[in-house]
Amino acid sequence: METVSFANDAEAAVKLYQEAGFFIEENIFSIDECDSLVKAAENLPDFASGTFPPSMQPHRADPIFLNAMRNAKIVKIMEQLVSGQVSGLQSTFYYGKPGTPGFTLHQDNWVIETKPDAFASAWVAMQDVTPDMGGLIGYPGSHREPVLPRVNTEIPDHESQDRNAFREETVLPPGYEPVSLVVPKGAALFMHSHFLHSSLTNESQKFRRSLLLTYIRTGEKFRAGNTAGRAEVNVY
Repeated sequence: METVSFANDAEAAVKLYQEAGFFIEENIFSIDECDSLVKAAENLPDFASGTFPPSMQPHRADPIFLNAMRNAKIVKIMEQLVSGQVSGLQSTFYYGKPGTPGFTLHQDNWVIETKPDAFASAWVAMQDVTPDMGGLIGYPGSHREPVLPRVNTEIPDHESQDRNAFREETVLPPGYEPVSLVVPKGAALFMHSHFLHSSLTNESQKFRRSLLLTYIRTGEKFRAGNTAGRAEVNVY
């Protein structure tokens, strides 16, 4: 895949996003900022539990995560990706302890239920993420598909993963080839709301920590969700 940088060539980065459904932007957060976010996440109840399920909406629990959602670099990019002013919508911190299985194939908009071009996600790596650590797999060009059918799976729940990670899986249309999405520490993987992606099992002995930040064009309708309780967040 082509490598571009929004900081150096915003037009090329947006074009790649429009063609492939994603792009990776390095240096969104500094090394020190990542380390501070990890330290803050270790003060959240889900870390203290010892089972390390994802922490939902940490921006409501600690200002450091709200400030992360308001990251000026992310907000500027999101404004270009969704063509307008944006609001934060959801934050999730993933601990990804060794042995944690990945998400099945999915599109983010199957739960958000908004206009396809009004919503996008920024998946930020808190350390260099490689395939053996539970890295992401994406399908370039798949964002042009509508919200696709899903089928039930027989995969059991796992204490260290979102309970919705396995119960259903999106049916992959023919013609798409997977790519491994290697994301370095502090970089963000920007994904279109219909971009098909999944993640691998963490087969390493390292935690695979990441922070998911999602955004919507301000004022658009969306599904709040019974558990997530999504609500627009002012990021300016």
